[in-house]
Amino acid sequence: MHQFLRDCASVSARNRFTAINTFYMNSTELTNSQKLHGSFQYSIFYLTLLAFVIAAMPTPGMAQQPKKNAPFKLAQSGGVLRESAYTLGAGDRVRIDVFNVPEYSGEYQVLVDGTINLPIIGGVTVQGRSLQTASTAISNQFARYLKRPLVTVSLLAPRPVKIALSGEVNRAGSVVIPFGEGRQFPTLSQAIQLAGGTTQAGNIRQVQVRRRISPGRQQVITTNLWDVLENGNLAQDITLRDGDTIFIPTVAAVSASDSRQIANSNLGTQVTGPIRIAMVGEVSRPGTYSVQPQSAGGSGQAGAGRPATLTQAILLAGGLTPSAGISQIQIRRPTRSGSDRVLVANLLQLLQQGDIGQDVMLQEGDTVLVPTRTDNNPAEASILAASTLATQVTGPLKVALVGEVNRPGTYAVKPEAAGPNGTSTPPTLTQAIQGAGGIKPTANIRAVEIRRNSRNGSGQVITANLWQLLQSGDFSQDLLLQEGDTIVVPTAANLDPREAEALAQSTFSPDKIRVSIVGEVKQPGAVELPPNTPLTLALQAAGGFNNGRARTNRVDLVRLNPDGTVTKRTIGVDLSRGIDQQNNPALRNNDVIVVNRSNLATIGDTVGTVLNPLGSIFSLFNFLRILR
Repeated sequence: MHQFLRDCASVSARNRFTAINTFYMNSTELTNSQKLHGSFQYSIFYLTLLAFVIAAMPTPGMAQQPKKNAPFKLAQSGGVLRESAYTLGAGDRVRIDVFNVPEYSGEYQVLVDGTINLPIIGGVTVQGRSLQTASTAISNQFARYLKRPLVTVSLLAPRPVKIALSGEVNRAGSVVIPFGEGRQFPTLSQAIQLAGGTTQAGNIRQVQVRRRISPGRQQVITTNLWDVLENGNLAQDITLRDGDTIFIPTVAAVSASDSRQIANSNLGTQVTGPIRIAMVGEVSRPGTYSVQPQSAGGSGQAGAGRPATLTQAILLAGGLTPSAGISQIQIRRPTRSGSDRVLVANLLQLLQQGDIGQDVMLQEGDTVLVPTRTDNNPAEASILAASTLATQVTGPLKVALVGEVNRPGTYAVKPEAAGPNGTSTPPTLTQAIQGAGGIKPTANIRAVEIRRNSRNGSGQVITANLWQLLQSGDFSQDLLLQEGDTIVVPTAANLDPREAEALAQSTFSPDKIRVSIVGEVKQPGAVELPPNTPLTLALQAAGGFNNGRARTNRVDLVRLNPDGTVTKRTIGVDLSRGIDQQNNPALRNNDVIVVNRSNLATIGDTVGTVLNPLGSIFSLFNFLRILR
């Protein structure tokens, strides 16, 4: 009976009635009279057998038989796609189970033409079909031979995933990704890493994955990998399928901080050799350079390292000139689409606030443009001068000084003391003024000009206020010089006497002042004295008072003022006093000290003048007496 039921299940419905009737008529359990006259019993028996046959036929709700190999589980790595999204293709190994027909069940591999060759029905196309739709297609083919066949397709071993990458990746093209540990599907970030990482112009907030979901139909999945970097949202790092195409678009506006964060992530470029860039503008040595990458660190790739940075390239080009506009440095970067993107870096923010995000990671083909500072901002120049990015000089600079300096002309101004590597910072404005003999009393130190030729060929005028340096100690006004500068010290229209006095005491006044001492001193004439020498020391430099003739209690001080006027004042002399503007003032260049005669010397000189003719008469009388 059991063999009979199994045979009935394997034949078509049309032949099933004939088989049952034959079994009934040939059954040894029935007598001849029952076969000929038991029509009623025959009908009952037939209906009973038919019920058994129907019950033995395959139904969707019945359990399957145990399988030899466990099916492949489509493990996810935080992806957003469900298992049913997997589509079959050439190279997949599957198991096909036809319920209750083990001879038609087994393990099969999808052929290169996308078909599976099965018993009885032959080739069935499964290329591009999901496991469920492939099961339906195979069931439809078996339905020609089996009544309501139940077919299950399970994935045993998926094929390697072959994908294509385009857009802002370093190595566009196709890659084949094997399955990793746990037989998990590769993720989007793994594919980008295999393509050499994304460029810094890549818009990882709008990465597109184009996927074929059925013949003639395509799905576009947009994912935000920035959310993975910022928040660790692995749901955005979707799993990939064979045939996926990844496109990373170009970002509309490149952010310096975003660019650096991408470069520091495992999505960024890992470089194994130097990159070629160009440096133009306000750098010491413009030109093209081969910049080595940073050390590999924890990249995990042999010989791979992080890209070189903007400051690395600047130092390689000899540093920034004092005219550099460090808050608007441009990095012009070619993109995969053929257009250029301009990235702006603010190195002033790096130097002031330590914003390392402004130290942009460079990539092959970048052009770094350091503009000329357009505004007169001595503070920015001072910050640059104190940094490691400033130009380091190894010898004197040739500059010109004109205007209200004591010795106008061209000078080779030496820099300050050299460092360990033989380089030093450029000389300053006050150094050059001192080298030219200092400024004159008529100088307008509030508007000293530095005329400079910039790298773009245009002239630049920088104004320094040395009075602000004297009054508040603003060292940003003591500007750094560069080769070819011309310093113009203008003439003051109206000079405050107090300002002139402070100027005379400054370090950028002459190293020595020239003072004339006349009258009743032992060594009258011009003497050279250090700046700010008091009057009493000047008298001693002239040998002191002429004893018996000099008026020792007061002298006259004659001073040529910067505005062209002359003043004269009488100053009481007290050799025991220190510097006192009333009784012992500090002298200025070209001052004249007049030491008058005492009253007794004046009377004696007057008497001598009166008696001098009488002396001549007596001398003549004595001469005549001798002749007699």
